[in-house]
Amino acid sequence: MAGATVGYSQGVLNWSDYAAANSAAGLPAFDITVFSAPPGGAEQNLGNTSADFPPGNAHYSGTPLSGTGFEIGLYVGTTASAVQNAVTSGTPIATAAFQTGSDAGGWDQSGSLNATDPASPSGTGVFVELAAWSTAVGSPTSYASALSHGDAAGFSTTSSGTTSLGGGGTPPATPGTLAGIGITDFSLASTPEPSTIALGVIGASAFLMRLRRKQ
Repeated sequence: MAGATVGYSQGVLNWSDYAAANSAAGLPAFDITVFSAPPGGAEQNLGNTSADFPPGNAHYSGTPLSGTGFEIGLYVGTTASAVQNAVTSGTPIATAAFQTGSDAGGWDQSGSLNATDPASPSGTGVFVELAAWSTAVGSPTSYASALSHGDAAGFSTTSSGTTSLGGGGTPPATPGTLAGIGITDFSLASTPEPSTIALGVIGASAFLMRLRRKQ
């Protein structure tokens, strides 16, 4: 009974990448797509394209992520800084592989993908952030571990507001969603090879030594 009570108090979030508009709840339609790193892309891109809702001006030269060679993770936090810290150094509360074919770039078009946050009870308002990464090297399970292995990785914008976790009560409250909280499309960024990083450090050191001699 104690175990059931603990599980029941944990908040639930629906993190599907697509949902139709819900006028009764005042929520717009949304459809999130994640793209691969652009050719030579050391920096990721963020923002919606002209075809998204709401429309934006972002352009992606990478392709939508597809299949089990990539993974996406869901991060939540009660403050914006907490969820950002979770992305850079923590682990996601849930992960999923990407779909293929016409649904590439997304991870759940069914609208039924729920995740449980063991640290927050139902009714908690949480900030949300997504991160995605290649699983080509070292089988990473988080954004942080992907970077440590040199895999391409990227993260979304932090949500502009909170979504309320569901799951508690009788009947259980409906889980919150990613709709209307400001999460946009994003791309991965390629991670420099260790040799490239080393050359950069050597070059920077040489420049500083030369500058010091001039002074």
